[in-house]
Amino acid sequence: MAIRLGGIQPIYLPWLGYFDQMQRVDVFVIADEMPFTTSSFYHRNRVKGPHGPAWLTLPARAKRGDVIADARLDCSVPWAQKHLDTLRHFYARGCDCAATLAELAPILRQNAERLVDITIPAVQYLAASLGVRTPVLVSSELSLEARYRERFPAQPGPTHRIIAYMEALGATELLEGESGRQYLDTALLAEHGIRVRFHQYEHPTYPQLHGAFASHMSALDLLLCVGSERATAVLANGRLRDEC
Repeated sequence: MAIRLGGIQPIYLPWLGYFDQMQRVDVFVIADEMPFTTSSFYHRNRVKGPHGPAWLTLPARAKRGDVIADARLDCSVPWAQKHLDTLRHFYARGCDCAATLAELAPILRQNAERLVDITIPAVQYLAASLGVRTPVLVSSELSLEARYRERFPAQPGPTHRIIAYMEALGATELLEGESGRQYLDTALLAEHGIRVRFHQYEHPTYPQLHGAFASHMSALDLLLCVGSERATAVLANGRLRDEC
């Protein structure tokens, strides 16, 4: 039986599409060995307040050339309490806000030293709260990047990296994000026995606080607006355009 694999970098409190992709594969890889960039969502995401979308940002302090797993956090910045207070203010009228934030609080640890010490546990928490049971693997824990360098010493590019990762995990099907169309060599993947499908997620609507609906918020927005049971149903019934 073919094993379908998906994978994305660790993102802080990701959007619903992240978890939709996760639930549609047999194994999901959190790719924390990719380079850190400040323009990404690796250390930030949006939630919805009375004045519209607002950023929650972790104080990442990466050095030039750091991979995500090596990016540090500035513990002198009181980010954890600020994030919890912001969420409590924005979602006080939501479902089970106090209980959800009580569960989230131990994950948002002020004394965490690395970015992934927050982002990966937060991904795992949201996945469980949304009813996603897909096994999650962490790239750095499996040394997948080292396997890529061993398999392809010249490090020719992202398609070869995926080949190396999938060979290491025994996977033969890839569910790739829509952006992968821009850089993946699907013919090369096929030569290595890998079938590719692209994830084209249609964002659902749901009862949301603070006026007109805003999509692509953190999945925490859904959870805090409607509660875990209804949030699980929204994700499970999410629409997906034809994969191709």
